[in-house]
Amino acid sequence: MSSTSSALQLTAAPVTQTAAELGESPLWDGDVGLRWLDVPGRRLATRTGDGFESVVPLSRSVTAIEPGPGHDLLAVTSTGFGTLNPSTGHVDELVRVLDDGAISMNDGAIDATGACWAGSAVRDGSQRGALYRFDGTGATTQLTNLGMSNGLDWSSDADVLYHVDTSAGTLTVWECDLESGALGEGRTLCSLPADVGLPDGLTVDAEGDIWLAVWGCGEVWRIDADSGETTGVVHVPTTYPTSCVFGGDSLSTLFITTAAHENAAGGGLLYAVDVPVRGREPQRFSGKLR
Repeated sequence: MSSTSSALQLTAAPVTQTAAELGESPLWDGDVGLRWLDVPGRRLATRTGDGFESVVPLSRSVTAIEPGPGHDLLAVTSTGFGTLNPSTGHVDELVRVLDDGAISMNDGAIDATGACWAGSAVRDGSQRGALYRFDGTGATTQLTNLGMSNGLDWSSDADVLYHVDTSAGTLTVWECDLESGALGEGRTLCSLPADVGLPDGLTVDAEGDIWLAVWGCGEVWRIDADSGETTGVVHVPTTYPTSCVFGGDSLSTLFITTAAHENAAGGGLLYAVDVPVRGREPQRFSGKLR
């Protein structure tokens, strides 16, 4: 369904002045506020509920963050999984899954059992990427033959995984056995032509629909999880939105990270818009981080 025929039309506005080179992995922590990454800049940014911003340099490259046990964050590093101290920026990698310089880890999310899923992005145009599941004791491979594993989240009952392969331009629905992490049949929920944009990060709202950042067209689409139809559009006044998350006191503000790719006007800023639905509290990593 074309975004121009969508019923819901909203426009986001910038809420920061400091731009990231590549803003990614927005995370709402109700006790702190919003956290997000500048991946190539190796920086963790935090914006408190009253609008105070701080930035901490990171000791190594991190591509995604999720709530960890205690004070630390779970970190998806460029080569594996580890911990990140948000006060000092120190990163410890605990499990390495990649040793190929042409492949890097990318986006991640926590499932309802507390395990972290994260996939890899390939830089040589091949389909050698994979999706991994880390439970604190080891990482297992859940999907292969990916170009750029990106946004992922689960249905409300956690038996369906939504997963983006940006290189293929697809958002796929996978049957998922929660306890084992095994994936069953998959079907393409929607496919984006490259001249429209590329699917990037996503989040699922409390009603079960998917909010998908579309790189290259300056929009976030609300997608019906059953039909794949676009039922709403958030216009972002810059070209390259990368991901989104619900936050704020009522989880009804959509925060959107963006990239300063090709020196796009307004690129790299954090944007926000109030929406007529609520999000969901983030899952917390439950594995042991030794």
